[in-house]
Amino acid sequence: MPKATMIYQGVDITQDVDMVECVHTDVSGGACDCLSIRLDHAEKWFGWGPEKNDTIQILRNGYDTGTLYLNTIAPEDGAYRILATSAKCVPFLRESRAYQKTTLGAIMAACAGECDMGAKQYGAAAATYYAYLLRQEETPPAFLERLCGLEGAVMKTFAGNFTAIDVLTAQGLPAMHELNLEADQMDSRYTDRRDILWKSVSIKTPFGSGSARDSAADGADKLFSHIAVDDDAQAKRWARGLLLMHNRLAESLEIEMDFNPGYTAMVRINVNSKTAAAGEWVIDQARHDFINGRTRATLLRCRTEIA
Repeated sequence: MPKATMIYQGVDITQDVDMVECVHTDVSGGACDCLSIRLDHAEKWFGWGPEKNDTIQILRNGYDTGTLYLNTIAPEDGAYRILATSAKCVPFLRESRAYQKTTLGAIMAACAGECDMGAKQYGAAAATYYAYLLRQEETPPAFLERLCGLEGAVMKTFAGNFTAIDVLTAQGLPAMHELNLEADQMDSRYTDRRDILWKSVSIKTPFGSGSARDSAADGADKLFSHIAVDDDAQAKRWARGLLLMHNRLAESLEIEMDFNPGYTAMVRINVNSKTAAAGEWVIDQARHDFINGRTRATLLRCRTEIA
């Protein structure tokens, strides 16, 4: 398998560096994608005059980390540890702010602009309208993460963009990979926490009420009365989002394999197995070790019975 290629500030510098560790963690939301590199004999690389927010990209066997931004350089046992993230290294300021008569797309663009980032939507409707929405002492990415979760979407940070990815849309895509799993397979771990499932979620406020139910769950009926909504339609939409984002965490599957460039966050996977892990899954996180040629992924069960 070919070695990893390192693109720095748009220039291939693979021959000028000695990478002894190179790991990329690709996550669906809740954090930035992160690249961790350990360099021996880094003198040549330092000749490039590295600075924060310089761009780094790793390519290997069809896999592309996307553009990442230099965050940290630290000495480590005679070598150097380099960390780069999919978000630029800028201050994320906590602020309270009201958004009136606007859309999801406009809010995402405004918050992304505060962080010198772009904004995209996949499956999540950019035209989703809000009469009034309050950001409460939150950083832009934290506020977007919360808003996307209410809408049933993850907020992925990738290649300089905050991207809202609708979970139901991702779950509805054809499977990109088939995984055969044996009961005694040592490189996998299935975790069953269906005891945490919610049966339903209801939002009831003076301005709107709505509910959603998971027909495949036996659990608590949750009532939220503190969430401000504009009308019944928004209350129902957000109830479904809350229920989906909670219940999809009830089952997870961790697997490890030889380097697989097709395993990326929010990709659909079918698991063929005689165990309880059989069925449809979505990749939540993938960790690619480019030097040792290994991939480790965490999958979340598709929840398709929520309405």
